[in-house]
Order: sequence, then structure tokens, then C-alpha cells
Amino acid sequence: MKKILLCMGVWLGVVSACKNPIDGLEIRFKKPYPVALDVQYYTAAGDSVPTSTQVILTGPDADRLITTVNTKKIKVSSDGALYLSIDSLGPRPSPEKPLRYTVVVKSPGFVDAILPVEMKRDVQRSAVMIMQRVGAQSPVSIAQTNADGQGALNREWSFETSTPILSGQSPAQALLPKGTQLKDVQGAVVSGTLTARFQSVDITKPLTTFLNNPITNQTIVKPLLPGGAAAGANQQLTQVAGAFLLQLHNDQYQLVKTLSQPMQVRFSVSPQLYHPMERRAVQAGDAIPLYSYDAATEQWQTETPGKLQKSANDGLEYVAELSHLSLWVAGFTKQKCDTGPSFKIKSSLPATNLQYRAEVINDATGARLQVFNTTVNNGEVIKISGLESDQFVRLRLNDVLGTAVVNSALVNGCSGEVQEVDVSSFKKQIQKCPNGPGFKIRSVLPNSDYRYSFTVVNAETNAQLQSFQTTANNNEIIRLSGLDSDQKVRLRIADIVSSAVAVSEPVDACAGNTEQVIDITSFKIPPQRCAASPVFRISSTLPNSDRRYSFEVIDAETKGRIQFFQTTANNGELVRLGGFFDNTGKIQLRIYDIVSAAQVLSGVVESCSNVTLTLVLENFKTPPPKCTVPLGFRVKSILPSSSAAYQVQVINAANGGVMQSFSSTINNGQVININGLYSEETVRLRIMDNLSGAVALSAAVGGCNTTLQEIDVSSFKKPILKCPSPLTFSVRSSLPVSGRIYNGEVIRVSDNTVLQTFTTSLNNGNVIRINGLDAEQNVRLRIYDSQSTAIANSASVDACDAGTQIIDVTSFRVPPDIKPGQVLITLQFPCNELDKTKLPTLVLYGRFRETGTLQWKSLPNLAYAEGKSSFSILTDLLEVGKTYDFQAGPAPGYYSFSENAYKLEKADWIIRIKTDEYCK
Repeated sequence: MKKILLCMGVWLGVVSACKNPIDGLEIRFKKPYPVALDVQYYTAAGDSVPTSTQVILTGPDADRLITTVNTKKIKVSSDGALYLSIDSLGPRPSPEKPLRYTVVVKSPGFVDAILPVEMKRDVQRSAVMIMQRVGAQSPVSIAQTNADGQGALNREWSFETSTPILSGQSPAQALLPKGTQLKDVQGAVVSGTLTARFQSVDITKPLTTFLNNPITNQTIVKPLLPGGAAAGANQQLTQVAGAFLLQLHNDQYQLVKTLSQPMQVRFSVSPQLYHPMERRAVQAGDAIPLYSYDAATEQWQTETPGKLQKSANDGLEYVAELSHLSLWVAGFTKQKCDTGPSFKIKSSLPATNLQYRAEVINDATGARLQVFNTTVNNGEVIKISGLESDQFVRLRLNDVLGTAVVNSALVNGCSGEVQEVDVSSFKKQIQKCPNGPGFKIRSVLPNSDYRYSFTVVNAETNAQLQSFQTTANNNEIIRLSGLDSDQKVRLRIADIVSSAVAVSEPVDACAGNTEQVIDITSFKIPPQRCAASPVFRISSTLPNSDRRYSFEVIDAETKGRIQFFQTTANNGELVRLGGFFDNTGKIQLRIYDIVSAAQVLSGVVESCSNVTLTLVLENFKTPPPKCTVPLGFRVKSILPSSSAAYQVQVINAANGGVMQSFSSTINNGQVININGLYSEETVRLRIMDNLSGAVALSAAVGGCNTTLQEIDVSSFKKPILKCPSPLTFSVRSSLPVSGRIYNGEVIRVSDNTVLQTFTTSLNNGNVIRINGLDAEQNVRLRIYDSQSTAIANSASVDACDAGTQIIDVTSFRVPPDIKPGQVLITLQFPCNELDKTKLPTLVLYGRFRETGTLQWKSLPNLAYAEGKSSFSILTDLLEVGKTYDFQAGPAPGYYSFSENAYKLEKADWIIRIKTDEYCK
């Protein structure tokens, strides 16, 4: 914010000195009249207007105009501002009895700035006028003629703009027929010497016209529909054919509004102009929309379109007939569509929730305007919104299962019609069957636990879909699952004994209620499980141990592995085999020494034999015993004791392999015990630092060493410990209950660092919980009042304190109630209370504009409230998220506060004033 200048006193509209020179003198002021009209004047170069200006007020209600301090000394201020009020001697403006007047500002070397005003509401109007220089280089063409006492032209009157409408085009030519009667807005004739001011308008350059250009961002705001019955939608100009401004007045500045005969206007048009509705270049006979703007009422009107015709030089020219005078714009526009097109799906696909990619394609450019996902079930309607009137689009649907693409017919963006889109060419979705078919086994074979090989195949392609093994006893049901839909399948069973194969009939993969019989009566009796199995008795001279050895059952002929398992192998232990069938044949048992490379292989034995064989562990070495006590490591640490867990690993010292992994605290003096080691193992203990990546590694030590080892973690970083529970504050408040949000901070006491920022409501008894604080520090809570300079600070407290602290905000001021859509503007002084006797005014006038625009808009008055330290106002004129310039001062035209390019990010706009001159 710029440095605030607080010279705010007003004496008859003149700013007083910053400090009253007479001690003890209290100056009181008459309440100013509300502003009815404020006009900001600029030159075409964007500068303030010259000081030598004259203000003339004309029109039927001109005598009602006064200054804001009830004088007739009306003038333009040094910064180009003019403020007018309406006296209290007559009725206030209304639609039934509007006030009409004309404001003329004359200055040597400039075209007279003439602004007609028609006020239908008692609401302040704001306008911008551009002072244009006269002379050969002026963009304004000036012509004169006479009208008789009945306002009729005594001759045909033609004139043209001084510059072309658009680059490469001709100037606009206007023709008023002889005898045309001219009348003002009330129907009174306009006679005498007439002055015409005719100018082409560049709608992108608002400083080049003698009236404020009302077009912002190429938008014509809610023009009245033909006939003026109601306001239509905003029209966005896409191509301008031409724009021009014509003003006619007599010597008394009585402005012509209506014409008894239409005035013809023509100008050349580029043949490259594109017709968006016909989707081609324009040609003779085409109509181009036409809009007019009435500066007096600030209202756009949709007019009868002009048409294109062949010009004398075989080009194209735009011709329009105008029945009144205004600012005119001819061009193609677009608007947001209230109703967009709909597309009804035609499909032979089964209903599904599968999502397909849909694209709305601009037919002219091929650009994708919208992309979304949708289902495409038969009869479904896809509605498109958010399109614009100049857009012709197609709906494109892409097959998610294949490469097919379907495009709709071409349709206008504002069309409410329903187009049909046929997606029958899309691939049928392959879904997983929730339930598959069942197959009932028909068999004459005795029941067996023998498992047959089953194969599920596609009935058409014979492709294998699934394979599994299970029993196949009579009346058993084999139920399939997990199959893709949209196919028929067969179940195939192969006989394990013979070459017979049983195949089912084709059945739908999703036929969950189907139970088809599959006949395997031709199968041979399957192998039967052995009633007995061989037993091997271990013969060993080794001491008993819990060490587990690897055993392998192999086929005696092929040496292929049949079974593999691990178990102990102490002297006299029995190893009983099982799970063999009568076709398993001859087997052998092999056992491996875990210390040496020795192995023992039994003799050959029938898999179903009920024999006990001795297996002698020859040449086996005695395995090292398991350690009887754990291996211990004492932690050496300079870190504070904590519950922080670190990753710990037991490492094989010979090959670096990880033998064990677990988590543990590492407080100084703590012993970490390692169990389950064997005497032949040499290990290291490794601990990883969570914060720095440092690694602590012990010396290599035997697994059964009984001496307590040391592992040094002194290089580890001190862990950042978080408080186990939130720090809690209870609010002590006298504020009314509300959802209003206040800004708060958590401050570290030692260095005033802000640790956290937050927002909170401040209802009495509310609990504020602060999570995630680091331990071993003292903090305090700080909350800022949004209505004053008050700050609430809690007492200093340990960040991990488990109690409930108090934050007292009873010094905070009661805020006004901000409703949705409102903004509270507060000028906040750096004190608890202002000294009313020092204040030169108790009411401030404010105005604002969106940053980057010219036109200022007035705000309601900012009022001082007794006992406060601020001026404030609630308004619905501002919008959160936009960027504004703001000014305030003791009277209209006298602004001593300024705030530039401020982005309004919340409904509280607090402008902090840096001077304490007016504080108690």
C-alpha cells in the first residue's frame, strides 16, 4: 500500500490542513449529498484533462444538479473527476419519472465532451469520457448543417468518418435524406444549427472514442432482444465488420435521438470475413448482426441486421438503415448456449458400465472442445452443455475394446435437437463370468482320491483356457469360474491310465445355472493310493540335534524328484513316507549332510511296500551345536533415550548375507540379544540411522560368544521426536457464536520462530489442537483479531504438555456479520481506539476499480464506529478472487488513501494504516 496521507478534513469541499492549527477548536461539517454521477475525464493519451475546462449542464432536469456540498459551482477537479448530486427539492429518479440531463465539458483545442444521462434509479452512475483533440489529425469527423423550426433538414446531409472503419476498409458514409425530422429522446424537435460528430470505433482501444467505449473483453453485455422486451444473453464478438459512433446536437446541446426517415450507413467489408453460421466466407446477400448502445441508459439493443451487397468497385459493402443515433457495432457474435445438443445411443451391445472416451469436436478446426468418459448403452442420451452459438460440433465416440471410431452428424452448439449415434460396430465387451457352468461326473469307477488332469478349451478355436487337477468320482460336480464371457467352452478330461479322453458338449462360459453331464465310464480304474509306504530308520553316531536335514524321494529309474522335505535326522528316528500310488513304482530316499558335501542314498524299494529300511548316515560330520545363550551387543550412544526404533540386521560375516532382520531401540547401555545362532557361524550386527543414513557395524564375532560385544552408534543424528499427543488450548471468548475464521500461529518461545500457521473459529470453549510438534521446546499460541490490532498470546508451555491450556481472546472486537457475497473493507489504525476529537471526519467516501481498467465505481460510505480503531463498510460490489485499486477520502474527489493492485483473497479486506496520529 502506498504511504497513507491522512489529510482528511474538508471545509466546503477543500481539504483542510493535516493538523488543526487552532488548539481545542472542533470543526463540524454538513453531511454531503450522495453522489448521483461521477465522470472521470482523460485525454486520448491517457493523461488528465487540461485545467481550463468549462462545465455546461443542459436537458429537462439540469436544474436539479448540484455539487456534493449543495452548491452550483460545478467543475472538473485537477485529476479529471466530476461529481454531481441531485437536490432534495424534487422526486428521486424512478422508471416512471426518470431524470434526464446532458453534461458538456468544453476545453480549448478539444472536441466538446457531451454525455447524455437518463437515470431511472436513485443509484450512483459512473462514466469515463475521452477528450479528443480537434484538427486535421482528429479521429472525429465534424460537420454542420441547419434544420428548420420543425427539426426538418433543409437539404440532404451526407458525411463520413475521418478514418476507415477497419484497416483496409473504407470510411463509413452516412446519408440523411432531405426533410428528415430530428427529435430528441423525449420527442421534442431539434432545430437550428446542427453539429454532427462521426467517428469509426476500434473496440479494442477504449481511449480513441469521444464517448467511453462500453465494450470490455469483446463482450456486448445483455443486449435487449428485438423489440426491447427483455435482456438477452451476453454476446461475445468473434468478428467485427465495423463500429461507428454518431452524435448530432444543436447549439444548445440538445441531442438528436430519433429520425423520421432512416439514415443509411455504408462501409466496405473484407471478403475474407467468415460467416460462422454458413461456415464459409461472406457473400452478397448475407445479413450481419447489428447492435446499438445508448450512452444515456447504458443499454445495448439488438437491431435489425444490415446486409452485404456488391459495391461500385465490385467489392462487398455493408449497408444498414438506422432509425436512431447511438454507438453501433456490426459483427458476428457468439453466446454461451442455454441448451446444447443431445445424442441418443443406438447399440446392439449388451448393457454394461464400461466407460468409452467421448470427444466433442469443433468441425471448423478439428479441435477437441470437451473430452469425457461415458457409457454407451442402447437408448442412453448424452447431453452436451457449455458450448457456444458459433460452434458446429460432432460427438466422437472411441471404441475402448478396438479401433472403431463413430462420429455423429454435424450439429450447432445451441441446438436442442437429439441426434442418433450408432455404436453397433463397437466390439462386444468381454466380461468375466460371475458364475461358470457345472459338469457332473458320470463314472463306474470306484471312488478314489486320484487327481485327473482337466482342460477347459474354447469350443470354436480349441484354444486352451484353463487347466487344473482334481478328483473325478461319480456324481462329483466340477464348477468352472473366472472365464471370459461371450464364448462357448468344453471341458476335457484325460484318463491317466489309458489314452481315453472325455469331452463335454459346448456350453456358454457364463451359464452358471447349467449342470452338464460328462461321461468317463470308458476310463480305466485309476491308480490307487498305496495302503502302506516304506519307513526309513535313521542310524547315526552323531549326537542328537534339532538341526534339520534335507530329504529327497526320487524315482529309482529316472532319478527324477518325487518329493522333497526337511526334518531332523537323529539316531533311531523313523522317517515315514506317504502319498504314493500303486503306479509310483520303485523309489529311493536321499539325505544330504548339512556340514560336509556327503550324502546317503537308500536302496531301491517299492513305493507301496510295508518295509522298514535302515538308512546309515555314513561319513556325516557332527553339526555344530546351537548356541545355548544369546549373543549380546551393548549399545554405546550419546543420543537421548527415546522410543525411536531403528532397523537392525544380523549379517553373516563370511558372505555378507542377512540372517536376521528386526527393529529395536538403541538407547545407551541397552543390550540387543540375538537368539537362534549356531556355533559355526560368525556374524556382525548392523544398525542403520533413520535420519542420516549412517551405519553402525560391530566387529565379527562367533555366534556362541558369551562375551558382551559393543556396537557404537555415537555417529547417529539425534532423532527428532514428535509429541505423542496434540497440544490443546481452550478458547476463552466473549464473542458471539459464529463460524468466522481468525488467523493463528504457533511460536517457538526461544527465538520467536513461527512453527505453524492455522485458522480457527473463536467461540467460547472451542478446543484448538496443535498436532505434530517437536518435543523438547517451549511454545506459545498467538491469534490475531481481524477487527482491531489486538493479539492474543497464550502462556509459554512445553510442546508436549498433556494438559489443556487457555488462550484468552476476550479483548477481541465483535465483528459484523458477513453474509455470502459480501466483502468487509476495514481501514485499521495501529491503536486500540481512535480519538474522535482528532478525526477531521467520521465518514469516508470510497471508490474502486478492477486493476487494469479505467472506470472507477463508488462504494458506500465507510463509517467510523464509536470506540473502534477503524473505518469499515460491508458491500456486495466486490468479488473475492479479483484484483482491485481502492481509494478513500473525506469527500468525493478528495481521496487521501490508496491501495493499488490488491488481490482480494477473502471476504475480509483489512487495510492497515501506518500512522498513529489519530490514536488515543
